[in-house]
Amino acid sequence: MANKSGLDNLLKSVLSVGNAEQNFSYPPHVFSNHINIVTSFILDNLAIIYPKYADALLPFIGKKLIPVTDGYVQLPDDYRNLLGAPSVQVKNGKDCNDPIVIDTASEFKTAKLKAGCQSVPIIIVDKGQWDDRTTSTYAYPRIDSPIGMFDSGKKIKVCPYDIARVEVLYVKKEKIYRYGYISQPDDTYIYDAATSEESEWEEPAFELLFKGIFALYSAWSRDSTIIEYSTILNKAGLF
Repeated sequence: MANKSGLDNLLKSVLSVGNAEQNFSYPPHVFSNHINIVTSFILDNLAIIYPKYADALLPFIGKKLIPVTDGYVQLPDDYRNLLGAPSVQVKNGKDCNDPIVIDTASEFKTAKLKAGCQSVPIIIVDKGQWDDRTTSTYAYPRIDSPIGMFDSGKKIKVCPYDIARVEVLYVKKEKIYRYGYISQPDDTYIYDAATSEESEWEEPAFELLFKGIFALYSAWSRDSTIIEYSTILNKAGLF
């Protein structure tokens, strides 16, 4: 069954509402640009309002348990945005991911030790707040009240420094989509899967994508030099 949020269906849906033919009056490269702009806009906003529209965001959600190295968490290569706060598993004031003594009853002991672990969010702070907390004699971060600070874009510095691992829920980077096509003698074109870079979006995102692309298409139809994409999309009522 064809994906409702696939490139070809989105293009056809926009053109049908605009009562326009699938021809070079709306060139494939312009449509490709529009869906990439809309995708970026939607992902940025869904990251902010998560878990609202979680079903639409699902193809882009990643989750990893990342070791802390020298006080830093290195975010995944496909990281785009955080979803909520990173977290650490804590029980009785200790990191549940601390090493466990291995012996003949290790599996039983592991299960007992892991039971009752609680997910504690790492509060992301700015540099000033970080300096205040990490030099405080009464509000220094503990394992059950940890803090983090972004460093160099794709690293998070965490405190206290004995955290073993951090669980991160995040938005994955999108692909750069391309609508591949085959020209027809009558100045129309048809979709060509072989030369396309298809969308990761699935059916629950169709309404958001359609509204965004149609808004850009309508604006572009009136003025093909328009570049105020964010303004147009903010006015389109996607969210």
